[in-house]
Amino acid sequence: MHILARHLINVEFALVRRCYGWRANMLDLGDLNVFAKVVETESLTNAGRLLGLPKSTVSRRLSRLEEHLGVQLLHRGTRVVTVTGEGRLFFEYCLRVIGVIRDGERALQCDPAHPQGVVRVAIPYVLGQSLIGPLLAEFLEIYPDLRLVSVLSDDPVGRLRDGFDVALTVGPLIDSGLIAVKLGVTGCGAFSAPGYLERKGAPQSHVELPRFDLLAADTLERRQKWTLQKDDHQVTVEFTPKLVSNDLILLRDAALAGSGIANLPAFLCKQALATGGIVEVLPGWRTSDIGFFALFADPKGVPIRVRTLIDFLVERLRPRLSWDIN
Repeated sequence: MHILARHLINVEFALVRRCYGWRANMLDLGDLNVFAKVVETESLTNAGRLLGLPKSTVSRRLSRLEEHLGVQLLHRGTRVVTVTGEGRLFFEYCLRVIGVIRDGERALQCDPAHPQGVVRVAIPYVLGQSLIGPLLAEFLEIYPDLRLVSVLSDDPVGRLRDGFDVALTVGPLIDSGLIAVKLGVTGCGAFSAPGYLERKGAPQSHVELPRFDLLAADTLERRQKWTLQKDDHQVTVEFTPKLVSNDLILLRDAALAGSGIANLPAFLCKQALATGGIVEVLPGWRTSDIGFFALFADPKGVPIRVRTLIDFLVERLRPRLSWDIN
């Protein structure tokens, strides 16, 4: 076995040993693959058929694996096989080990100038619909040997547990233990439709904002705060929102429709700013910037195929996240 593949496997086994102790040193990679296939198919017979093994061999290898670990991984019924709590936990590690081996094989055959394989990326809705989606066709045209699996999700980080390579996130990072690569930053400000400001008048200072219909990003009906900054000055505006939503695109569309004033990231408003459908309120006063990140669960590094996508997004996203309409 190539030394690189051995190193990658040893790193994953170190994680397994943390949970299962010294017995994990005796694990057989073939047993892991058999176990993973049984969990996926919920059947010893179907797993054996896919692996080209008789059912008796599948059963024997599962028993050996359980004996080595000292835990029961599966409940074997007459019709279906179910996973125990310990088995579910161990299955996650198995997927990682198997994935590392496959990545190692691809890495040995992959030319960095011509990456190959599949990149699995989870994307929050606000990015997928407005930014990432239009870029994916260009990416695939530049790298014809790569394939993409992209899923829009309210919980992109959770998708990493399902075997995705990378999760894109918006906003401040939480201490998740994941590896983060910054894709870019966008400024935020207050925006409204010209028609609304013609009807209600335009605020001349932050003090007047609470008298207007303000649209807030949240999941609860409660008092809100906007912190506005201009040069070295910072002020806080407290208000009761006219509309609350956790969907920034919905808030932008509500502002475009004349429902009020919304605090929005600049990238969501650039097209409407260019056409005059929306205008900045209190120009020069900005709310806190929003960062965009790519998160990885793999502590060893990032495969070439994934790094290629991230480098592409950094290059293409940063100008799109700016206030520059052009």
